[in-house]
Amino acid sequence: MEKPVTLILGLGLQTGEAIARRFCEAGHAVIACDPQPKRVERVADNLRDRAIVQHEELHTRIGLKNCLSTAIEAYGQVDHLICIPPVAPAMPLTELETGEFDKLQLRAVRGAVMTLQIFEKHVAARVEEAGDTMGRRAQMGTVTFIMSLSAKQMNYGDFGDAVVQNAILGVMQAGAVELAPKRIRVNAICALRPRAESVESEWLKRRTPMGRASQPDEIADAALYLSQPASAIITGETLVMDGGRTRLSGLIEVDE
Repeated sequence: MEKPVTLILGLGLQTGEAIARRFCEAGHAVIACDPQPKRVERVADNLRDRAIVQHEELHTRIGLKNCLSTAIEAYGQVDHLICIPPVAPAMPLTELETGEFDKLQLRAVRGAVMTLQIFEKHVAARVEEAGDTMGRRAQMGTVTFIMSLSAKQMNYGDFGDAVVQNAILGVMQAGAVELAPKRIRVNAICALRPRAESVESEWLKRRTPMGRASQPDEIADAALYLSQPASAIITGETLVMDGGRTRLSGLIEVDE
């Protein structure tokens, strides 16, 4: 049986590396791409020869095609996409510079849309080449967006990130409807991902019943589940991993 092939677009601070490692452990062939050379170098060193890691821009069609081409050249196909958009810098509404915000939103939304377009064409080409036998398969591919919790719950002062994350969430939901007949499932994970993902704070503990942010390995396990046939009926959904934060009314008293 062929290895499933997973392409990770964006590495985040720790999440992308954790996802790459988890999918490798599950028997996937993994390719990971990110626009930051230093991040690519660090993850490549940490994973060594377990995954292909390369530098690419992820908001341009040529950059995304290069990512897909690398995977096809190495493994012949792509079965799963994991998309990790960057978390926007703090950008309160009153201080927002519209020109910079336009660039940020355009890059993020355009990248998400083009990712779905390019993957759909790849899957369609595989179906046409394989004929009826492949066409009867229940699942042809999955796309999972790893989102900031700002897509579901806004913090004061994070106006820019909230708007961008919600826009990408809209791409996911509309894309799920468009691609479901082609047996491509599209979902999202909204996780409590601070900009420094490992940092705990009294502020966070008072607002999160479980007292902490999501761990990268937990996000990786959730992403793996959404790629598997066991989740074959799930599409257009958002899995929220926030330690119960969205269910909390008020603040939790934290012992000094």
